[in-house]
Amino acid sequence: MARLTVPEQDARLTVEAAVRRALRAAGVPTPEVLEVGLLPSGRAFTVDTLAGGDGSRPSPAGWADLGGALAVLHALPHSGYGLLEDRADLFQGLACTPADGLRTRLEEVWPFGTTGLTGHPLIVAAPDLAGPLAGLEGDLRDVIGGRTALCHTDLHGEQFRWQAGRLAALLDFGDAAIGPPAWDVASLAYFHGWPAAVEVARAAALPCGREAALFGLLLAFHRASRAVTLNRPARTAEAVTFARGCLARLAGARSSPHERPANGA
Repeated sequence: MARLTVPEQDARLTVEAAVRRALRAAGVPTPEVLEVGLLPSGRAFTVDTLAGGDGSRPSPAGWADLGGALAVLHALPHSGYGLLEDRADLFQGLACTPADGLRTRLEEVWPFGTTGLTGHPLIVAAPDLAGPLAGLEGDLRDVIGGRTALCHTDLHGEQFRWQAGRLAALLDFGDAAIGPPAWDVASLAYFHGWPAAVEVARAAALPCGREAALFGLLLAFHRASRAVTLNRPARTAEAVTFARGCLARLAGARSSPHERPANGA
């Protein structure tokens, strides 16, 4: 069966289709793109196959499947930083620098936004975090540099379909962006917890240590800002809890800047 999708807001449907086609060609399960076009009204649409799944929970093998899928995504040729230009011929970020790239995707993230630390919604909700986070400013600036990957960036539960605990489909690349691979590890930790992130990172041959925890703090800032924009206080509390967890992981991590992948490779 096929599904017609007409986004309510502007979306990068052309590049999303290109990402999915590249992943399918490499064996990653994701719905097949049948058509991308414009309606008479000028609104963009896609027609693709329906994503399968039986509603099961991911098994350890399923998390490993996801790790393999992310390894393929991260290895796709790309250039630039941030959200992708809406084109089919290459994966090009909208920005020329890591900081500008981060700003194309994340909302008011300290220390890259216009809001100071003490005025940020995350700190307004939890003032005791100001001191520890201030001491990490240099680390937070550094973590977005270095190696880049084409990242999914938004790995919440609705982005997957599972069949008997195995990955049946990876969905929605509309927010795909170029940045550090730790972005996806931190996103998994935010939505599914650190144990799941460790399993996926191991399968993807990615570190799940200091870099992931630092990028997790950036996600906490973003989520707290979004909570205010959307007027959802519970999400602010969620962001605070995650930030505390990231700080705890940093406190327990080794100080060496040379992290090893979760599988020791």
